[in-house]
Amino acid sequence: MRLAAASLLLLAACASSSKEEGPPVSLELALTTPSNVLYFPGPVNLQFAVTLTNPTDQPVTLRRLDLRTVGNYSVFLRANGAPMHVEVKPHASATIAIAAWGASRGGMLAQDEPMQMQATAYFDGPKGPFVKLLTTVLSPQ
Repeated sequence: MRLAAASLLLLAACASSSKEEGPPVSLELALTTPSNVLYFPGPVNLQFAVTLTNPTDQPVTLRRLDLRTVGNYSVFLRANGAPMHVEVKPHASATIAIAAWGASRGGMLAQDEPMQMQATAYFDGPKGPFVKLLTTVLSPQ
């Protein structure tokens, strides 16, 4: 009986977590930091290009973006987003440049190693606030 109840709860949790909330706004992240910056150990200024695409008929506004590395890579980043106000018009895209401080282990391999990143974007839309998640693998340029 307990096993059946636990299985039912797990199934319900999986079903609710896969439901897409909010408008179908897309988020793309690119690392624009030159790879030679990661050669030296210590703090590094990581620069990103964030592209937001709004295919809907209503404008949406990016209010905050949190970035972090996932896993053990030569670069570590955990940046809580600062408040921002980026409006994306209907059927349009917007690209913004952002920077965040990370920590590099340094070395010859560090400058070419890709890193897995997770971005959490907080938006305001016509029907209220919503959140978009992105997990991607980025390589230094």
